[in-house]
Order: sequence, then C-alpha cells, then structure tokens
Amino acid sequence: MTVHESGAPSGFRWRGRRYEVQEVLACWVEATLWWRELGSAGSNGRAAHRDVWRVEAVSRTGTSGVYDLAVVADAWQLLRISD
Repeated sequence: MTVHESGAPSGFRWRGRRYEVQEVLACWVEATLWWRELGSAGSNGRAAHRDVWRVEAVSRTGTSGVYDLAVVADAWQLLRISD
C-alpha cells in the first residue's frame, strides 16, 4: 500500500496486480466489532475504529473499479469491490 502525506491511499496491490488510485470518492470512520478486536494490540477492551476510503483505481492492464480500503493501526485491507 502506498499513501499520500494526508494518509489517503495512492496505490495498492491485489491478486498480483498493482492498482493506482485515480480518485478518492469518499472517506469515513467506522466502528469495528470490539469482540473481534479482543487480544489485538490497542484494543484495551474498547470499541475500535477504522478509517475507510472509497477510491476509483485502475490496474496497469486497464482493469478499473471502485474499491473500499480500510486501515487500522497501519494495517490495510480491501473490504469491498464494485465494478
């Protein structure tokens, strides 16, 4: 995952392909399910939150789509894909 100074994602890798973010469509904060976070670093028994970014991105082969990317404590994951 590569990010801008603002913290917004600028590129990511999925299924062996590199995707470049063309546009950030939205960003928001979601509360995660605290019981899934038990035992993880920083949970402290409280509800955790994650930052979510909805982006339009394109691969080098021209495959494009809308992707929801989330980050918690510098760990990124791909949540959703829309064509």
